[in-house]
Amino acid sequence: MSDPVLEPGDTPVGRVPGAGVERRARLGLSREGWVLRRPLRRPRRGRWADGLAALASRVGDLDDVHHLEVRACDDPGGRVAAADVETVVAPFARRAVARGTLVLADLPDALGGAVPVALRGVAGAPGDLAHDLASVGQRRGVLAAALPADLPTVTAVVATRRPQLLGRVAAMLAAQTYGPLDVVVVVHGGDPDALPLVDVPGRQVRVVAAPAEASLGRALQVGCDAAEGELVTKLDDDDHYGPDHVLDLVLAHRVSGATLVGKSTTIVHLEDLDVTVRRVFGTPESYVHRVAGGTILLSRADLAEVGGWSDVPRAVDSALIRSVRSAGGRVYRPHDLGYVYVRHRRPEGSAEGHTWAADAGHFLVSAREQWLGLLRRPELGTTAT
Repeated sequence: MSDPVLEPGDTPVGRVPGAGVERRARLGLSREGWVLRRPLRRPRRGRWADGLAALASRVGDLDDVHHLEVRACDDPGGRVAAADVETVVAPFARRAVARGTLVLADLPDALGGAVPVALRGVAGAPGDLAHDLASVGQRRGVLAAALPADLPTVTAVVATRRPQLLGRVAAMLAAQTYGPLDVVVVVHGGDPDALPLVDVPGRQVRVVAAPAEASLGRALQVGCDAAEGELVTKLDDDDHYGPDHVLDLVLAHRVSGATLVGKSTTIVHLEDLDVTVRRVFGTPESYVHRVAGGTILLSRADLAEVGGWSDVPRAVDSALIRSVRSAGGRVYRPHDLGYVYVRHRRPEGSAEGHTWAADAGHFLVSAREQWLGLLRRPELGTTAT
């Protein structure tokens, strides 16, 4: 990583605390100076480090800590040195954030800007949406600042039999914060001589056709063959993507070293019940066996090396993941935010529907949070439909 504040091991891989018992630590002033204390909810308190000199070597002690509180406002003696905050405390806080700990700061106004990633407070416990949005937002900001200047180019591939949905997809792609992104739209069953015009402001778009009789896997391969990006990511035409979705995948690909990365179907809108649920689903920032097909990202070179998309009509995502794993590649899941999987209402008596056979009840199992209707949040890409 290029950010001098971060070290090579400062990543969230395998370190983001789970949603069990909440653990906190505090970095603050004592009579002897700055002290890093053990998690506040452990039966016995103790010190990890005394003084700023010992601080940098102890960042790994925070790997199972949800919150780090940086407190120095109650400093009547004026002992908070700006140089210490800027050169030691702030870098320590940024490293903690990069590794998965949420930082809450309470510093004098004159020094508050020295820890730019910190918040003064956040609602919710670990695992709640409000908490996780804050934590992921901090982490994303720190890791993105460490990206190299020559960012990898990404092509988003969208295969669709429903061109009427492309306007919504185009709006979500136009809102992506990741810079070097272009788009390939595959009209599955479209007339090559009468393809729709798809406008994604600020992005180059290529529209290609795949024969109606071609399998979904073949249609996706047509799209990836037309891609020019170093990395390719698959988007589904009916799901929701937040503005940082592509950035999240690029960061995950970089920090994990995995061949293929993707998010999970944790946040789901169930049309039959008109509710949005967020499920307990594995451990974020970890190597996994599968990810959501509508979020897959890998390099074009790796895709070619495993033989591309399988020429199958269903379970194309599972087939690709199997190919990657069979070739010795790893699959990685960062967090679940910025992606909403839509489970559509299937017309009565219809055999048509999702290639993933599961009823609505499947998605209610282990739901940790639930909202009526489609949850409207800009971070999820659901503020407009």
